[in-house]
Amino acid sequence: MNNLQNITETAELIGGADGPTAIFLAGSLGKLNTGIIIATIVIGLLFCFLGHKLIRVISALLGVSLGIVAGFVISSITGVEGMTRIIIIFGCAVVLAALLFFLYRVGIFLMTFTVTLSVAAAVLGTGEKTYVMAALGVAAVLGIVAMIFAGPSAVIITALSGGMSAGMGIASLAGLTENPFIGIGFACGFAVAGMAVQFILYTKKAGKKEKTGGKKVKKKDSMESEVEKARMLLDDDEDAED
Repeated sequence: MNNLQNITETAELIGGADGPTAIFLAGSLGKLNTGIIIATIVIGLLFCFLGHKLIRVISALLGVSLGIVAGFVISSITGVEGMTRIIIIFGCAVVLAALLFFLYRVGIFLMTFTVTLSVAAAVLGTGEKTYVMAALGVAAVLGIVAMIFAGPSAVIITALSGGMSAGMGIASLAGLTENPFIGIGFACGFAVAGMAVQFILYTKKAGKKEKTGGKKVKKKDSMESEVEKARMLLDDDEDAED
């Protein structure tokens, strides 16, 4: 009821709406807000439990976001407006999305870098310049490590980010935002569960690859053995003729 009253007051302040119109706008805004929260939860759960399988798609989505920001910055600096500005933004989004789709390790670096900075800002704040520089250094180092160990890093970073989105979204949808620790608790629970599920799937995938590679090596050794046997038979025939 309080949420409806707040939305109604906002609608009246913005548009000077009368009673029925304000109620209609309040209902529409409420449905839109609920839809966004539900979409955030669904996407967060996908990232949390299937992140390493969707890492290229996630990297591409990150490229779209960065491309939109880059397009806005470029068009603002150059003073471009109208359709040309839209084309620049769209072009930057497409180019960066395609680039990060194929160079997904760069996407893992950027995700790790962003998440590390976000956590550092939440814990340490952004007031002290020393803390900011230290956070940037730690984020860069962790991003490089994540690029090197791409598989496990993709599991960890997607489980954390997806769990945070899903946990906070569920807390918001349930109206449990008064105590922030409830949302954090949901987020931590989803993150831990997501890591467990993803690491199980990741190890199974790695085991299948190792098994397939072993079969190829065994087949190759078998072929080499047959070739060696055939060569020895030819040598025996030649010795017999001599």
